[in-house]
Amino acid sequence: MENTEKSFTLYRRRWAVLLSFVCVNAVMQYGWAFFSAIVTDAWKFYGFQDAASGEAAISALTMIIMVCMIVLSIPASWVFEKFGWYKTVSVAGVALMIITLLRGFIGGSSYTALVITTIGIAITQPFIINAFGIISAKWFPPSERGVANGWGMISTYLGVMLAQFGVPWLMTTFGMDIPGALKVFGFLSIPMILWFVIVSREAPPTPPADEKVIERVSFAEGAKLLVRNRRFICAVLVFWLMQGVYFTLTTLLEPILQYFNNGSLEGMFVGTLGTILTVTGTITTLILPILSDRSKNKKRKPIVLVCQVGTLVGLGLIITGHTMGLQIVMACCMGIFLTGVTPVLMVMGYETAYPVSEGTSESLMQLGANGWGLICLLAVNGIFKGNHTGTLAFFIGGMIVAVVLTLFIKEASLKDRRLV
Repeated sequence: MENTEKSFTLYRRRWAVLLSFVCVNAVMQYGWAFFSAIVTDAWKFYGFQDAASGEAAISALTMIIMVCMIVLSIPASWVFEKFGWYKTVSVAGVALMIITLLRGFIGGSSYTALVITTIGIAITQPFIINAFGIISAKWFPPSERGVANGWGMISTYLGVMLAQFGVPWLMTTFGMDIPGALKVFGFLSIPMILWFVIVSREAPPTPPADEKVIERVSFAEGAKLLVRNRRFICAVLVFWLMQGVYFTLTTLLEPILQYFNNGSLEGMFVGTLGTILTVTGTITTLILPILSDRSKNKKRKPIVLVCQVGTLVGLGLIITGHTMGLQIVMACCMGIFLTGVTPVLMVMGYETAYPVSEGTSESLMQLGANGWGLICLLAVNGIFKGNHTGTLAFFIGGMIVAVVLTLFIKEASLKDRRLV
């Protein structure tokens, strides 16, 4: 145990709880990002005849997960409130483990079987990912919540990285086919999820901060407050716009890069770029919340603005960067500025939402982000149909809107945000 200067007790177990949750969410994320570095190989394996229909079919797997997130985010908030986050995540995690294993054995047999198992994985997502804010509120003091949310986001990036690099590595190094790689990832889910069930708990014996900082209004009352909260609306729209870019790039990174490089890139190199993006994003996800939490005024907005400009530079390099060096710089830009800023965005959303609970604000943020991500994928596949010049123009326009909205956000004082 650790004693804080205000006599609240912090338990070292909080880090074990957080890291065990990282493992569960990583399984969830590599489930939906599995095909991100092998999109072309995947649609050919499942029997699609052309790039437009093939990319749409693989994108549909991500869209299934987004639709379930949109439909089930609000019910998930009620379940968290009713049964607690630990029981909810444990049940969803065990279900995810079983479905991921099943996907390994039948998901490679046909596209229909793959869709069915993807639906199963998708149903578990909101009952896992929406626990980010609740864990940080129950186990961590306000001064560490940016870091806690950063680690929550690292779980997302870890899962994506396992898929982006791990899948092409297994196929290239060991000559595995898609069904074989699915099985490997299915078995990997067993220790990662069981560790969470064994190690994690609902809350520490005593709270890490003043109860007023932890106890919040109910979901129903909180939702009513948020629809009238202009600061939260601006913050959540920025989060949605930036996450939409991230979701789409994660799903279609390989075909987008191939489009701007005339199909000259090797799959392993694309996977490496995706891994660079994720690794730099992971490192930045750790650093930016620490800088934000430890700064004198704990402002989030300046960090967000810098990262938005950096994201625009990265999007420009996707179009113009055709050398290996520029492509690596592009991956670093998208990792550092688009991916790394996510926990700071989330904390800014929570703080503008106070006194609404993190579970409620998290659910609405994730619901909308998945909704916008779904719109982005529908636009890419239904309107642009493989013309990724239109895709990048769409992304750049959305990022410009995000910059404008961020400029209108007025952050509350430290006292109002309960950070003093």
